[in-house]
Amino acid sequence: MRKIDELRQELNAKKEEARGLLKSDKVNEAEAKMTEIRALEKKIGLQAELDEQEERELDEKRKDDIKMEKRTVDQEMEYRAIGKYLLGKEMSTEERASVSVNVENSNAILPQGFVNQVQVLIDGFPSLKRYCHVIPVSNQSGKMPISLGSTKKLVKLATNTQIVQDMITTTPINYSVEDYGKIIPVENSVLQDTTVDFFNSLIAPDFAECAVNSENEAIIKIVEDNAVDFAATDYKGIAKCLNTKVKPSLLKKTIILTSQSGYDYLDGLEDAKNRPLLSESLSVEGGKTFKGREIVVLDDTELVADSDKKVFYVVNLYALVKFFDRKQYEINVSREAGFVYNQTLTRVIERFDAVAGDSRAAFKIEF
Repeated sequence: MRKIDELRQELNAKKEEARGLLKSDKVNEAEAKMTEIRALEKKIGLQAELDEQEERELDEKRKDDIKMEKRTVDQEMEYRAIGKYLLGKEMSTEERASVSVNVENSNAILPQGFVNQVQVLIDGFPSLKRYCHVIPVSNQSGKMPISLGSTKKLVKLATNTQIVQDMITTTPINYSVEDYGKIIPVENSVLQDTTVDFFNSLIAPDFAECAVNSENEAIIKIVEDNAVDFAATDYKGIAKCLNTKVKPSLLKKTIILTSQSGYDYLDGLEDAKNRPLLSESLSVEGGKTFKGREIVVLDDTELVADSDKKVFYVVNLYALVKFFDRKQYEINVSREAGFVYNQTLTRVIERFDAVAGDSRAAFKIEF
């Protein structure tokens, strides 16, 4: 029995008691009983509100569960249909309808679930893309206005004032999205089971790591090509650069990009009271900061310094790198290329372009 039904039964019983007391001319006792009845009626009202709220929450949960189940079923059908399409297998009517919107130039566009899985995996790698200005695009090439140059201000307008050059503070830059691919050999026996697990557990992890490395390479090149040398002999030069060279308007998103060797050097520094100079990052798990700036660490082979030196880049990647992201992944297979190994070669492609933007906060320090 529900709690509210028990309360209602109790209320009916108390009302009967009150009637009996009145019949016996026990007015004071009847009045006291009515006080209990009013309190119980209030309690029943509150219980009813709670029950209604719980019912609404359960109803929403049931709806969410149904939606999730439908998304799972739809995603499984998409993956299954893509697998059959790539292998030239016969598809059901529902599967053909599912894959028809995902096929482009004989390649199959992997569903959003795969994109999400890759993004989750990418977060586990030292991806520089997350610090850049990521601009989603749907075209292969085009122009995008970006803000460049010195400190800008709004221009005071008056009646009949014409547009003057001071009002124009953006410059168009060209982008051209390129294809970046990864070929993954897959045993034919495994490929027969082209399910969600096949794509997310086998294809996505390898592709995600390769994607991060390719994206980092393009971003690092822009940093190296645009960073201005800042002379320093030790870590104090990094602080000096932050204090005197980076404009306050660009400081918030500025990071310290370094190699493992550079990070190891900074991590070993202590102040006069033997306290580490680096602080634990509040925004990045396991990360550290120097003078409030996050330290982003790459492999020594990715960020190469001169012999016997350590390299540091004080850089605002959001201002410097405009990352044009055509956020979709294509997949295709070739059974002929891996025939002698009883394998099918699976090719996954992503498309992006990285273009240099505002280089006012890009400095290179070596010592």
